[in-house]
Amino acid sequence: MHKRSSLVKKLFCILLCSLLMGSLFACTAVEPAVSTPNLSEDVPSAESSAFTESESSQEEEQPVTDPVVAYIPLDNRPVNKDRVEYLAQSVGIKLLMPEEHLYRTALDNMTPNPDGSTLGNREALLAWVKEMDKTCDYFIISLDQMLSGGLVGSRWLDNTDLTFEYEIADTIIDLCKNNTVYLFDTVMRLASTGSYGGYQLDEYYMLREYGQVARKTLTGKDLTVENIIAGYRFDQNGKKVSTPLPESALDKYHASRTRKLVIADYILRNVGDDLEFIYVGVDDSSPQTTIQTNEINYLKNLIGDRGVLSAAADELGMCCLARMATQIYGKIEVTLTYYGQGKDQAADEFDIGTLGENIGNHLICLNTDEANNPGDGLQVLILTRSSSSSDRVSLMKQLESNLEKNIPTVLLDVSGKAYNLSYMMFHQYDMGVAELLGYSSWNTAGNAMGIALSQGIARYAYLSAVEKSTDEANEGFLKSMTFAYIKDVCYKAKGKRVENIWSEDGDCNMPLVLSRINESPIITSLSPHNEEEHPTVKVSNFRYPWDRTFEMTFDIKIS
Repeated sequence: MHKRSSLVKKLFCILLCSLLMGSLFACTAVEPAVSTPNLSEDVPSAESSAFTESESSQEEEQPVTDPVVAYIPLDNRPVNKDRVEYLAQSVGIKLLMPEEHLYRTALDNMTPNPDGSTLGNREALLAWVKEMDKTCDYFIISLDQMLSGGLVGSRWLDNTDLTFEYEIADTIIDLCKNNTVYLFDTVMRLASTGSYGGYQLDEYYMLREYGQVARKTLTGKDLTVENIIAGYRFDQNGKKVSTPLPESALDKYHASRTRKLVIADYILRNVGDDLEFIYVGVDDSSPQTTIQTNEINYLKNLIGDRGVLSAAADELGMCCLARMATQIYGKIEVTLTYYGQGKDQAADEFDIGTLGENIGNHLICLNTDEANNPGDGLQVLILTRSSSSSDRVSLMKQLESNLEKNIPTVLLDVSGKAYNLSYMMFHQYDMGVAELLGYSSWNTAGNAMGIALSQGIARYAYLSAVEKSTDEANEGFLKSMTFAYIKDVCYKAKGKRVENIWSEDGDCNMPLVLSRINESPIITSLSPHNEEEHPTVKVSNFRYPWDRTFEMTFDIKIS
């Protein structure tokens, strides 16, 4: 996996990050939880640790690893920033990132970035990557951010002169030759972005409806970039797709799709086998044939065995980091158990395949196999869209039994009715909610499965490789699970504003969830199985970096 000697680079990477703080290339870093030679300054002292001395005496036998990663996020939303930081910390990976304003998106009516832009600073990010290349071995890079200033920019930019984009692409291609590089990208979604560039929900729905109209499916020699672009305006019968949108809006929409497809084609054709892995997510899609279908089929052919394409978007950074964890610590197996009849159905209206297919693609991305013997490895309990109340009861009983038997478990709720299961978890069953290794019910099914599986698989791989989890990793894990429960449970159950989820009356309120987390031990070792109490988890400073409640984040303190 290593493509150059890494110890010297790792030491210089940490030094460089310190020297460059406050400048254009300043980094934020999550400290590693795994001891490595000559890196004793990164191991927290007993005096500074939130855990007791007896809980932090295990570090002498940790494996030697190379967990320093330069990361370019999709954008600055919490799922791409906070959750990835927590995940890295929970598995002993040191994460280096540029300053947030360099990859920040500002929607309409938000304050622009310091350079006056509303998208990420591609020039500065390109320079940052080149600096990191001097010292770092491992990279996780969002192509949408590097090439378009973020996910929103990738749907909006429509320039035809791609000189600068090719310069960025060539830098990334060269980067892959001597480093371990994970790339992630998206197939442009059916619609553009509301609240950006003057577009509102009306434009979003009209573009989504326009994009959902089936185009002629191309195969064989006919499946080319040129033919895909030529077919954007026409349905499967060759008739021009009708829409109330003005021609100027359609021209821009088609140009954005063209730009994105052409750049992806260039990178995949030129990077060759130097690329470690690429995960292409299909953003905001539909189970039927759409304007995306030919793009999807074309990119799948280009990717081959170098990566995977699946319904996904916001969780891609977490997935790439989790894959890196399994390649550092070792591949694991999982046992999947579905509740309800939804395995062979579309996971939701934004998916491009069945739930089972999408789960399988996520496992490929995460370098994880489904166990040959049911019951082996990490247990993943999945509540599907077609599940009933009896399915929820069966799942909760199995979860309760797993925790009593010390079986590491992930809970994934893609039922579309997250409140029903979370109510049972926090009101009807007295179990250690922090004993789970992963949980999500956030947003689309693809998002939820990527988040929960990344949490659980990465943590399980880490715990399988170390004698005992370190204090720093335990704190990262607690932050990851606290964020999941408050964001995915309280937020969905209690409404849109933070004052609602703080309410102490009603269901799944934040004080209740926090008390259940604080009463629950966490798993700190698998062999032998060991659980430990933890310091108190507190939350504060709730805020909305995209100025919308959907992207709420907050500070988490373990003390």
